[in-house]
Amino acid sequence: MGSDGSIRGIRGIREIREISEDLVLVEVAGRKVLAAARCPHRQGKLKFARVDGGRLTITCPLHYSTFDLATGARTAGPACDPLRIVDTLPESLSDWPADLLDSLSDVPAGQDGPETGPETGRDGT
Repeated sequence: MGSDGSIRGIRGIREIREISEDLVLVEVAGRKVLAAARCPHRQGKLKFARVDGGRLTITCPLHYSTFDLATGARTAGPACDPLRIVDTLPESLSDWPADLLDSLSDVPAGQDGPETGPETGRDGT
């Protein structure tokens, strides 16, 4: 693990940063992908996941469900819904929504993101 809290892998540098309780930013193979922070199988924390830069996949550390970072499709592991991919960072930052860029710039490298309060269930309770 890097001194800034990033995950460094065998095939180059890969980073997973928890942006909020709901989102992680995965930087791999020159891409930046905003994805759900929890695995759809059993809610494993993807900030601890393994990223394969050659295959552009992310593997949950809990039960090893693996997902394509371009589509969110499950490629291996227990049957479950696809991983929610929110967006892929375009070449130009001007193409991204201003409110999303603001939320990303508020999180210094090596920190997990804003505190959002106690955990709640999927229905908000």
